Amino acid sequence: MQRPENFLQRFDEIRRYGRSMKPTTTLLLSVLLAFVVWFIAIDQENPMIREEYEEPILIELRNMGPGLQSVQDLTNRTAMLTLRAPQRTLDALQVDDFSAVIDLANLTAGSYEVEVEVTALNPDVEVIALEPRQLRIQLEPVISRFVPIEVEVMDSPAFGYDWQEPLSEPAEVEISGPRTLVTQVRSVIATVFLRNAKSQVEQVRPLIARNAQNLEVGRVNIEPGTARIVVPVVQPPGRKEVVVRADVKGLPSPNYRLTGVNVEPQTVVLSGSPSALREVPGFVETTPLLIEGAIDDVRERLALILPENVSSLQDSVLVTVGVAPLESSLTVTRHPVIQGAGDDMRITVSLEEVEVIVSGPLPRLELLGSEEVRVLLDLAGLLPGSHLVEPTVVVPEGIVEQGVIPEAIEVLIESLITPTATATPEPVETPATPVPEPVEPTAETEVELTETPPPLASETVQPSPVPAPEQTEPPPTETPETSN
Repeated sequence: MQRPENFLQRFDEIRRYGRSMKPTTTLLLSVLLAFVVWFIAIDQENPMIREEYEEPILIELRNMGPGLQSVQDLTNRTAMLTLRAPQRTLDALQVDDFSAVIDLANLTAGSYEVEVEVTALNPDVEVIALEPRQLRIQLEPVISRFVPIEVEVMDSPAFGYDWQEPLSEPAEVEISGPRTLVTQVRSVIATVFLRNAKSQVEQVRPLIARNAQNLEVGRVNIEPGTARIVVPVVQPPGRKEVVVRADVKGLPSPNYRLTGVNVEPQTVVLSGSPSALREVPGFVETTPLLIEGAIDDVRERLALILPENVSSLQDSVLVTVGVAPLESSLTVTRHPVIQGAGDDMRITVSLEEVEVIVSGPLPRLELLGSEEVRVLLDLAGLLPGSHLVEPTVVVPEGIVEQGVIPEAIEVLIESLITPTATATPEPVETPATPVPEPVEPTAETEVELTETPPPLASETVQPSPVPAPEQTEPPPTETPETSN
């Protein structure tokens, strides 16, 4: 586009040339030049811009023939556009202002290069380039067939257990899709996790189509998409799983209690003849563990006591006996402590003592000191008057506050600063000051009256036990009216 200065120079040349032309031709030329000047002004205010649109435009497939399906997955394909439009129009564009379409009307099975058609809803926008301009599409007829379900067991059952042949319901499913993809499917797989199971596992699992290389085949439909899988888990002959029972002897220290006995592992698998395993009552014991007088957890590895003709790969277990202090509660009486009150305030608390309920280990409660539990009344920010204040209880570590009786305490706050009262002076009789007769003022009398004013009649003298000279303020000078 030519610069505005070139247009103005050209306009000046045409104007000089137009003076020698006919009036009608000159008028038409003037209108044309006016239009050119107006166009230049508009272009300067809202110029035409060429730029790449940053947002991708989703490409839509339309008019695909019945019984056909694309081998490629084109559901998420997008196009990038290069646009030309006025600056203001470009700034206001949205993704919904464009339509990108691939029209598959009248196409049969086969491979095609199809043009991408982009339409801008705003007529001021011109699409001057797009990428990609074409998409390669392979259309194939849709076929279906039935494929049996195969179950893959991804882990193992518990030690001493075996899993047997899984069962699937249904046993086969129907797969459908483009002919090339459906013919690639060799199996439909359901994966199952046993996670150390000791009994039958039942799970509803999703199905995946696999090819001969055991890779997933996409773009095919599996109906139904899930199957119920049952994997039997059994114990083989000559083995028996039993519980381990720890033999704990003694009692912990007074004021302490047992919190539990933990055995790792909790069960072991025994091996032996069927007759010997039938004699095992369902558990085996450990060697004794003495905990007499314990005040903390006891942890020790203990050997197993196995019956005759019975063995186990696990010959010992780790036993942990939990020991903890007895829990109890206690009610203590405390004096509230005032916090946040200024020195210029008098504080009156309605109760001198409050009761605090605390709980914790009994040995700790028996050693609880009087200064370890405190009750605080925070008065910060409270103005003089009567207030209901909730007490705050401070307890040591290991002790828990359960409640305060009462839950709120009335506190009266009084200010010790008394406001300064203004005393009303008693009237003092003052002799009347004679009023001078009106005289004509002169310069001398004005000076004399200004310098020696008489005392005010309304001014009073504050009585004092110590004689002192009276200090009076001069009254305003009365200036007699002057008669002209």
